[in-house]
Amino acid sequence: MDEYVAFFWEIEFWHWWAFAVLLIALEAFVASTLLLWPGISAAVIGLVVLIRPDFDWRYQMLLFAVLSVISTVLWLRWLRMRPIKSDHPNLNTRGRSYVGRRITLAEPLKDGRGRVQIDDTWWQASADGPLEKGVEVEVTDTDGATLIVRTFSAG
Repeated sequence: MDEYVAFFWEIEFWHWWAFAVLLIALEAFVASTLLLWPGISAAVIGLVVLIRPDFDWRYQMLLFAVLSVISTVLWLRWLRMRPIKSDHPNLNTRGRSYVGRRITLAEPLKDGRGRVQIDDTWWQASADGPLEKGVEVEVTDTDGATLIVRTFSAG
């Protein structure tokens, strides 16, 4: 146990920079930006230790933890306020692209649940109640991979 504590007393700036490089390299593989900010925080702590080598290791750890949490939370908040605009917003949510589409049931929906065919794909479907084969329905929403449909009435 004493050798682990002794290591912390000997932490130098290059330890922090090596840790920063490791975190940022892992971020390159993970691509979530969640390791980026602790990596940058580790680089900042390395700079602080370079300027002030007598900076106690306990404060180094505390400052690293605080900087990592604050920078990550601020980044996530910033991302949430600026959603990524896409010219294909339904690219990975294919079912959402069918909202508003009218289809004729190829199978009945028993107890409001069943399958509908759109183009060459069968989808799970849900409705408020049972619907007979041949009824025209409109897709109004999705719930995961299930299409929510209702009877279509023109006008």
